[in-house]
Amino acid sequence: ALDNGCADLEVVVVDDGSTDGTAAVVASLRHPALRLVRNAANIGIAATRQQCAGHLHGRYMALLDADDIALPGRFTRQLERLESAGGPDIIGGAIECFGDTTGTVSFNTTDAQICASLLFNASLANPAVTMKLAPLREGLIRYTPGMGAAEDYALWVDAMRAGLRFENLAVPVTRYRRHRGSLTAMLPFAEIGAQNIAVRARVAAAYFPAMSDAGRAALVDAISRNLTGGQRWIDSACALAHAAALAPGVPRIDAPVMLRMLEDTLLVMIERALAQSGISYATLEMLSDTQPHFERWRAADNGALDMRIMALTK
Repeated sequence: ALDNGCADLEVVVVDDGSTDGTAAVVASLRHPALRLVRNAANIGIAATRQQCAGHLHGRYMALLDADDIALPGRFTRQLERLESAGGPDIIGGAIECFGDTTGTVSFNTTDAQICASLLFNASLANPAVTMKLAPLREGLIRYTPGMGAAEDYALWVDAMRAGLRFENLAVPVTRYRRHRGSLTAMLPFAEIGAQNIAVRARVAAAYFPAMSDAGRAALVDAISRNLTGGQRWIDSACALAHAAALAPGVPRIDAPVMLRMLEDTLLVMIERALAQSGISYATLEMLSDTQPHFERWRAADNGALDMRIMALTK
């Protein structure tokens, strides 16, 4: 971070109650841009990130977790976009994974694409994000304690609901370390799932107020659980179809991106159900006969979705 080529930079390292030699290592680094803040006790990621906003003096906050590396030029490129006319409020970028998993992970780049995909995932990599500080300082958005691995996802949803604009650079800006001892890897899978479900439910409520509570719950169920059969499966397939019918009317989103992700979710559900519970094409025909949203969805795009479904059921 200190050698990233950004002249006007302050680096605040927050030691959230570590029990190793972190504080001593940071304290030994003599640099005018570097400050060490030590929490008296561990208060968790969300509270620590929220606290950071009060320690910074500038207009922007760039996030970088303890085990990740900012690629050269990251901050300069992101600040240029944040400072530009019509630029975003929050900007991320692609990441280079290293450690237990390698490869480049890219994300949707435009605000409309990112907002569409927020129904499914966080859409920005937390240690690749730089954002305007004013919304955090003024309380327009804030980190929510108790969200665990979904604390960043929850913040982006709050930012979307507050009208803040997003962008992702198409090039990698951060090297992201993947290892078995990371927070995400150590958290119980069920806990991560429950936190993500809670955030998706907030997005579904914002995007689809015309759906019933039960319909939105079935939609989130489909996105979150890869259902394999029975009435719950049918309810979720119908909810996906209803969301597909409503997607073109959702403000601010890239509807084709959302439709593609809804289709992909349905196809995963069908594939899992075929493998585990023997759902048949006749069941899907029955859905079209009894559920108008599902029938219209299958008939759309010159039958492209229908052909993808038929390819799975042969």
